[in-house]
Amino acid sequence: MSESTIEQLPALPSDLTLEWLGAKLGHDIKSVENTRNIWGTASKLFYTITYEHESSEQRPKHICIKGVFDPKMIESQPWTVSLAQREAEFFTKVAPTVNNMIFPKGWWSGTTEKQGIAIMNDLTSEGCTFAAEVASYPAEKVMNGVEQLAGLHAHYWGQSQEDHPWIWNNYDPAMKFMVTPWDEVVRGPGRPQLPEYLIDGKRCNEALDRYYAERNPRFRTLLHGDTHIGNIYFTADGRIGFLDWSAFHFGSCFHDVVYHMTSMMSVEDRRAHEMEILDHYLETLHRLGGPKFDRHNDPEVMIEYRRSFMTNVIWLICPDGLQSKERVAALCERTVATYDDHKVIDVILGQPKPASL
Repeated sequence: MSESTIEQLPALPSDLTLEWLGAKLGHDIKSVENTRNIWGTASKLFYTITYEHESSEQRPKHICIKGVFDPKMIESQPWTVSLAQREAEFFTKVAPTVNNMIFPKGWWSGTTEKQGIAIMNDLTSEGCTFAAEVASYPAEKVMNGVEQLAGLHAHYWGQSQEDHPWIWNNYDPAMKFMVTPWDEVVRGPGRPQLPEYLIDGKRCNEALDRYYAERNPRFRTLLHGDTHIGNIYFTADGRIGFLDWSAFHFGSCFHDVVYHMTSMMSVEDRRAHEMEILDHYLETLHRLGGPKFDRHNDPEVMIEYRRSFMTNVIWLICPDGLQSKERVAALCERTVATYDDHKVIDVILGQPKPASL
């Protein structure tokens, strides 16, 4: 079930009453126990539910309620509301359409101008586990990840914001805002050491602008948008699922693929297996109904693939507090290696500049 309504949604944990929760889940609730909470830009509150009556209907016993439940954060960082709204809209409008991808089961979601709430399964109750702050995984695991992404991409292949006007691109503006103070950030104390060519903020900002402006529409689809290691989980049988759907938007399919691969693998393993992983993604995309691409005989495939590593730029300028220092350091190292290997800045800036730019 889902709603977008003038009803006032809970703004504080204390507003998540038995009556409200029972109305959203469609069953009378006898009691709920708040078992744990994870606070952040969008908070996750976990509950165990006891129902008033027996029922043969499928209904959740262990749930996660995700939303913005800190008025002070909304006051200081109002953009957090849009992220919560976007995730709620995923469960409302996107999740029911996608069959070949693993993500948490949603039970209800809704939005207002001041809130977005999604009620989903508590994954730990299903035996799911999560990646450590810094970890690396073998190619076989990452192949499963790109299979999931191919499922989403194939379903929405070739579509755009014109087809779904409500899916506005919230990702590009956020990234462009974060990279603006490039020189100040990368030269700050305690930051990972970058090669000289990535210290040049003017050139790197130009590359990011051109990457966004010149993405090849042949490869456009709906993206998860934020496929790094912190937004995945492992099911009880070891498959990868994707969390945190606050950044989905239309863009180049390789954005999701390279961002996921870079964060999940050591530099050595990525270098050894990335073409194998790319081929597996392309084969799965075609098998699930997307187009057939040949990276050997279609030069546009590899140009777009190499350009798409620009999306890893977040790890070069990630603000303090957004991710742990350990994760930023590890993923910055992996990102720099991809920039070196694929000559990402040169590939982007070396392309003929469109007349419109």
